[in-house]
Amino acid sequence: MAGMADTQTLTDALRQFVEGKEVDLFGIAPVSRYEGADEQMHPRYWIPDAQAVIVLGLQVPRAIVEQVEKRTTPYPYQRFARFILNDELDTLANQVSRFLAKRGYECLPTPANDWRDPRTLKPMVSHVLTAVAAGLGEVGWNNMLLTPQFGPRQKLVTIITNAPLEPGHVYDGDPICDRCMRCVDECNIGAISPERTRSVTIDGKSFEWGALKRLKCVWECEGLTSKGTFSGGVGPYSRDVPFPDKTPSPEEIVELQDMKPRWAVGCSGRCLAVCNPDPELAKLRRG
Repeated sequence: MAGMADTQTLTDALRQFVEGKEVDLFGIAPVSRYEGADEQMHPRYWIPDAQAVIVLGLQVPRAIVEQVEKRTTPYPYQRFARFILNDELDTLANQVSRFLAKRGYECLPTPANDWRDPRTLKPMVSHVLTAVAAGLGEVGWNNMLLTPQFGPRQKLVTIITNAPLEPGHVYDGDPICDRCMRCVDECNIGAISPERTRSVTIDGKSFEWGALKRLKCVWECEGLTSKGTFSGGVGPYSRDVPFPDKTPSPEEIVELQDMKPRWAVGCSGRCLAVCNPDPELAKLRRG
């Protein structure tokens, strides 16, 4: 391939390019840290000779999140912390991809906000676990990335590439999640378990978080229920879509999502909004 550079030179050039875009978080995870990932969530499912996954993050301003925590209004979060911020991240991912493509490498940006196959509710790759593997932070009990800089208040995007890049270390800083369980208490539909866990081991280090019922999470976050969300109202504006008694088929999941009221805005990331980890308490409980 024309224009190839050695690993450190290319990594330094990429880092300088990203810093010029005022990105808040930047990391690189090698594909070796995806051992055990679902086949369709492994970088080499998408690019057979993938070498690394780049992760970029943008901070969500605290005042936006506080409106959700105080239940004053969901609209700043919906507009600025979801739609606009995700568009900005997608643009950044496209720019990074073009930067590397011009140097002869294959790149596949994966959309921000973990766009999921509506039939399986699975992303292309996990933005959160990529960030952990790149050293940016750990997984909180609420299944979100927690970083020393911003806690849970960031959005992520990833780029799969076959470029030879120098990876970061797996996160090895102090514990961040203080296991306060407020995310469990504030989830009205009970999507996050208070006891059952999921875990992953990356380069010998174990990370654990609360088991999540993905469909229940979608139900409340996307506004298929008015309970605990901003989707309530008067008369026809309080319509709820009944939660299925049994696990729906992929086709039924698509049909259920089509039943969501047009005005529904969901809980607007309430498990993010109420998350304010105390570093000292985290060390005491988990140190």
